[in-house]
Amino acid sequence: MDYLPLFVDVRTRKVVLIGGGIVAARKAELLIKAQAQLVVISPSLCPQLQAQCQQNHFIWFAEEYRSSLLDDAFLVIAATDDTKLNETIFYDANERKIFVNVVDDQPLCSFIVPSIIDRSPVIVAVSSGGTAPVLARLLREKLETMLPASLGKMAEIAGRWRGKVKETLVNMRERKRFWEKSFSGRFASLVEKGQLSEAELQLERQLYEPDNHGELILVGAGPGDAGLLTLKGLRVLQSAEVVLYDHLVSEEILELVRRDADKICVGKRAGNHSVSQEETNALIVKFAQQGKKVVRLKGGTRLFLVAEVKSYKLLFRQGSHFKWYQG
Repeated sequence: MDYLPLFVDVRTRKVVLIGGGIVAARKAELLIKAQAQLVVISPSLCPQLQAQCQQNHFIWFAEEYRSSLLDDAFLVIAATDDTKLNETIFYDANERKIFVNVVDDQPLCSFIVPSIIDRSPVIVAVSSGGTAPVLARLLREKLETMLPASLGKMAEIAGRWRGKVKETLVNMRERKRFWEKSFSGRFASLVEKGQLSEAELQLERQLYEPDNHGELILVGAGPGDAGLLTLKGLRVLQSAEVVLYDHLVSEEILELVRRDADKICVGKRAGNHSVSQEETNALIVKFAQQGKKVVRLKGGTRLFLVAEVKSYKLLFRQGSHFKWYQG
């Protein structure tokens, strides 16, 4: 690991940005969002920076760079197209023991700015350590499609309820399961629909009238290529507490299961069931009665998948101690 990932609070901190072009404008936009006390040094400003300056988003020094302007700075960013000037800024900042970033010049950086997915207060950062910024951007774009826009609002509500949940559920495992069920259940669905009052009522019901039913979710693994797994299937695998899988499920897909989940091979192969369907059903009932989220990860042909669905529907008609979903 070449860089230690950190999230830094720059509110009330002086951040100096040297440069007045488009690149500097992009950095300024990010720093303004982070509520930094921004100082921009440049003889002139591009139209985007001029608009931000007119709204009093930063202090502008309309002059050439001089080292004394770095005094009391918390961070320094150099975004000029003058290589020699950028080097001077880097050495001046280092002398003052100030973290400095020279845009697109990784050797002249004591910190780097990652690609960011902003779901405030949830922030996800992706970095290649300055070696492949385009790759980091492509990864960010993929993650953007996976993270719902409602994630920030969900975290905001959870933050208000965190203390109450901690007071009510003294056991850490109980709190963990409460939040896991909330973030993957009806609470999350209500937030996504914008029904925020109903979402908070749902949290209250879950807290004071807990539902200890387990869940069974059937996920088709397809031909084994993890890239063909649906987003819903991926989310389920990463929230499951127990995953029952067969030999036809690839290692690539099993790698997507959350690390602390129990992974149990039930040994299904076409024409060779080393674990009977009755034994698999018994395992499902056992874990569901413990209130756990169970995923049956099924590979192979559609014929066998349909046969197993029929078996689970029969199982659910025989008892009401857990919920049934098909993902």
